[in-house]
Amino acid sequence: MIFQHTFIGAVLACAVALPAAADLMETAKGDGLKVAFFNFKPYSYEDDGGTLTGTDVDTLKSVLEEMGASIDTAQATEWGALIPGLKAGRFDVVAAGMFVTPERCAQVSFSEPIFGIPQSMVVPKGNPNNITSFDDVAEQGLTIAVLSGSAHVGYARDSGIDDANIMQIPDNPTAIAAMRAGRADAYALNSPGARNLVAGVPEKDLEMVAPFTDVAGEPRMAHGAFAFRSEDAAFVEAFNKLLNERIASGAHLATLEAHGMEASEMPQLSTSQLCGG
Repeated sequence: MIFQHTFIGAVLACAVALPAAADLMETAKGDGLKVAFFNFKPYSYEDDGGTLTGTDVDTLKSVLEEMGASIDTAQATEWGALIPGLKAGRFDVVAAGMFVTPERCAQVSFSEPIFGIPQSMVVPKGNPNNITSFDDVAEQGLTIAVLSGSAHVGYARDSGIDDANIMQIPDNPTAIAAMRAGRADAYALNSPGARNLVAGVPEKDLEMVAPFTDVAGEPRMAHGAFAFRSEDAAFVEAFNKLLNERIASGAHLATLEAHGMEASEMPQLSTSQLCGG
């Protein structure tokens, strides 16, 4: 009986000592990962047939397949709930074109980037306020729409736009409605997102401003990656090995181009550089 108790205690101790990453690998190869996505072209979106696709989703599927793993469920989630939901364990990975920033690096473990892109904005057709940058919005006292919780909130503030003129919205349709109603003068996005949004509006009453990289006097070539929980760093290391091989092979560029992105939008920096490590 003493031996049995000792044995059980040892087993429990070992179980507690197992790293979370080992559990995630087991989950990935078993039932599959629970994925959170934000419905936004070209990163993660449902096509006309209801199939989830996009640069991030297709890349995630390919890398997981190489690992002998898979996706269990994919849940559309509001942008501001992606990282909180990941940290709370409701999801195993975020596939949403999420920018790697030092602030986010303190909360999650990012994969290596899968794209590197400049910024842009969507404005009413004809660009009546001649907006070309965040500075133009600030100088004219205009109102800019940004996704709630996105890096563009910080970009707007860094550029001197008053909080009262930063309209945080949950999705593209809300931003479009705000511009059409005259409540917002522009919608800040990255260049592929802006390109896809303008192309997908049947009314053709919006346009995209020329892409730019400088925000508040600093280069902001945004890089997007998959977000995992911080305790899953060992899983991320194994994931990155295959991801890097895919990027080097040319297969990844084909995935980006299939969703309207360009060779110039391939990643240029590492996650370590982007996190400030």
